[in-house]
Amino acid sequence: MAKLTLEEKLAAVNQLARGPVDDDTVRGLRAGLHDASNMVMARATEIIGERLIDAIIPELIAVFTSLIQSRQPVSADKLCRAKEALVLALDALHNIDVDPYLLGLNYIQMEPVYGGKADTAGIVRANCATALSRLHYHELALVLAPMLFDAEVQPRIAAVKALKYAGGEAAEVALHVKIHAGDTAPEVIGEAFIALLDIDPERELPFVTECLNGGDTERTEQAALALGTARLPESFAILQKFWASNTDLELRKPLLLAIALTRSDEAFSYLLNILAEESLTTALHTLDALAIIYGPEKTRRERIAETIKKRHTPRLADAFMGYFPLG
Repeated sequence: MAKLTLEEKLAAVNQLARGPVDDDTVRGLRAGLHDASNMVMARATEIIGERLIDAIIPELIAVFTSLIQSRQPVSADKLCRAKEALVLALDALHNIDVDPYLLGLNYIQMEPVYGGKADTAGIVRANCATALSRLHYHELALVLAPMLFDAEVQPRIAAVKALKYAGGEAAEVALHVKIHAGDTAPEVIGEAFIALLDIDPERELPFVTECLNGGDTERTEQAALALGTARLPESFAILQKFWASNTDLELRKPLLLAIALTRSDEAFSYLLNILAEESLTTALHTLDALAIIYGPEKTRRERIAETIKKRHTPRLADAFMGYFPLG
């Protein structure tokens, strides 16, 4: 009997995503889980998670462990497709065994790429961090602190978000260390500010506010955006004061977006005043912020249009029509 092609095997596994979850379905998914092709393994694993077949959890853990410990990891699971699917399925099935996640948390898989090698296991590490946070792992801050300095961006962001979810003083300390150390990806620091304001807004607000005046443009921008995203009662007043005292053109545009992010009535009125009275460049940046945050709201969009109409500035009107062709 001729062997099935990869396409045929994938088609057969996909058939198991439909119909009842009976013995034949489970048997077919188990076979797919142990297939020689990591693409078939990954698809079978996805379906197991989607169909919530928790009886297969022990096998999922065993396969994941085997792949992590493989002496030929690239040939066993190129691009970590199966391992990524396995962690997601275990999390979806509410697996409470932390061992596979701890095992995957520090896993690195270097694969050949043009000009050298690259780590393809970043998403595996990130998903393991997320799973551990959902399980409220008691040593989460301890095991995730090193990941805040992972070589890949995705695990760093996942670690920050997992610490945010966990909360507590240990998480705050780890996030403070990360912010002070900095990051090559500004969004990681931004997520850290957001996490701190979520964990304990009263205690962390002075720190984030202080970082607005730290002298580092990228950190200042991320602190401002975090204040806007947090939408604390104090956010608008802090950002308004900083805007009024700031003359750095590089910072003014993100500050306008941060003010808009607060979504308060005061912020909206304040931005309309800037749109009406400031220089054309500033007005255009203000319109950008207003359109991004308030564009879907018809009433506010009409107020923006009225403000622009009164200003009698063709370039500003053209920019508005670029955002909203029908006005």
